[in-house]
Amino acid sequence: MSFGQGNELNLIEQNELDAIYVQALNSRFDLLLSSGWKYIELNDNGQRISIQNVSDRYKFLTNEELIDLSIKEKKTIRVLRLTHKIIGTDTVDINFGIINVTGKRKIHFNNGLKFKKADFALECGGTNGYIPDMRFVLDRKKDNWELTDGRYAIPTE
Repeated sequence: MSFGQGNELNLIEQNELDAIYVQALNSRFDLLLSSGWKYIELNDNGQRISIQNVSDRYKFLTNEELIDLSIKEKKTIRVLRLTHKIIGTDTVDINFGIINVTGKRKIHFNNGLKFKKADFALECGGTNGYIPDMRFVLDRKKDNWELTDGRYAIPTE
């Protein structure tokens, strides 16, 4: 059995994965309790879960909307990029990458005349090796995905 990117959906149903993403977002108390909007990149994962029951503290925006927001507010916008890693049929890691989006409005001559320029910078994850932000394990008795481990996991004891 291969655990490559192309075979991941065969291990876990898409609706289960989306439910895990929603549970992860709604469990991030550090984000939910802090002030202001939390922006989420509207990639494939973000697009699917944007219509789910997530906290109203999150705003899902396209790259163009993020650039326009950065230009309007005249500052760099911090954006969450949601990704996952399927460890096995009963273990899924959810990771929150940070992208800094800086947009500027002026005339640029790069492959033609452009009026906006944007820089997307991905923050470094550190040098301690792979540590998932949140790990979910399937409790087969309850038929439920439970948050068990990771940087943002809430201690159970």
